[in-house]
Amino acid sequence: MNHKAPRRYSNRRDFGVERQEGFAADIVPRRHYAPYENRMNKGPSKWSRNLVWTASDGNRRSKNDNTHGSSKPAVLGTGPSVSNQLRKNGGYVQRSSSVSDTRGSGSRNNGSPKPRDCICKFWKAGNCKRGDQCQFLHSWCCFPGMATVASLEGHKKDLKGIALPMGSDKLFSASSDGTLRIWDCHTGQCVHTTNLQAEAGSLISEGSWVFLGLPNAVKAFNVQTSKELHLNGVVGQVHAMTVANGMLFAGTSSGSISVWKATDTDSDPFTYLTTLEGHHSGQVTCFIVGRERLYSGSVDKTIKVWDLNTLECTMTLRQHTDTVTSLLCWDQFLYSSSLDGTIKVWACSENGSFKVVETRRQEQSVHALCGMNDAEVKPIMFCSYQNGTVSIYDLPSFKERGKMFSTHTIGTLTISPDGLLFSGDKSGKLRVWNLAATKV
Repeated sequence: MNHKAPRRYSNRRDFGVERQEGFAADIVPRRHYAPYENRMNKGPSKWSRNLVWTASDGNRRSKNDNTHGSSKPAVLGTGPSVSNQLRKNGGYVQRSSSVSDTRGSGSRNNGSPKPRDCICKFWKAGNCKRGDQCQFLHSWCCFPGMATVASLEGHKKDLKGIALPMGSDKLFSASSDGTLRIWDCHTGQCVHTTNLQAEAGSLISEGSWVFLGLPNAVKAFNVQTSKELHLNGVVGQVHAMTVANGMLFAGTSSGSISVWKATDTDSDPFTYLTTLEGHHSGQVTCFIVGRERLYSGSVDKTIKVWDLNTLECTMTLRQHTDTVTSLLCWDQFLYSSSLDGTIKVWACSENGSFKVVETRRQEQSVHALCGMNDAEVKPIMFCSYQNGTVSIYDLPSFKERGKMFSTHTIGTLTISPDGLLFSGDKSGKLRVWNLAATKV
């Protein structure tokens, strides 16, 4: 893939936020994502949305570094929340308008230094009377170079998926309130709402395709051709989906995983392949792909490891004591989060077995993980907690770099490699963030 540095502004995909030259002059465009590498041309099929995420030279461990108990570099990959195509970046800034937004680390502070990681509970509720004299943070995030672009309101219940398809200026979101909303990236307005007459369980995009997980079905829609498909072969509510090696995987409430194969025919672009049954004893909650393996997490407290070439379950990882909520691959490590309040770091040995090399115990349940590189091409991980806080950590040190905040638990985090991050919380609030700007 030809990685090009993103432009400061991109075709007015700014969610109704006007440019402010005073602020734009203080930021620089985000560097391109050098450690990312498209896997589409490496596998047996070019239809794959997974990227490779490795430590950059400045962050790769030396032979004498025992972080996570290993030093051998290897590639696993990123999760289903990262699109497979770089889109041109925009230097988004805020304005005072009907689109509620708040600048992140660029918030003005004329008073005393504010606690870096403590948000004002009165400001959070919209009624702080101290203004700049308040000793607590008046911002939805505290992370250098990060800013809130917009807050998109309309959903009434928790977000199940957020997707920005390739080549589209429309953002898709699905909620357990039974609606699919389409947002105009230029204005930040909801331009279409579909009543699904069922609860949405998952939403992802791959190229120009959008996939929606429903009870006993997956719907597929192509934003370029307007072709709409109903994929059969699912038993139960679809709660997780991912794409790898030219196949679409859908995990259900019954614990089964349905698989479709992509074809080159326009009349039948997806063919039902098989259903993987008898492995998970409860709902499949999450997927991740890396090193020709598919990993699936479940409410049965286990992680299953699948061979992508044979579709056989090769091992079961048992260490969590509650639902596995999210999975992430970085370098040679597999990260898993759980409602048991832990983040576990798994290392893969040369013989292919996994063992836990580190356990991070939190004071509350962990709901979502996702990873990317910051403006200095250093790997960072986002961890969403029950209290509505998202901690941002350096990898592999786990040093906390900053935080994001919400009034409710953030259950959905989606990152596009151009520096946009989308978060969805349990109340239905969808926020758009810009990580593409770094203070000089």
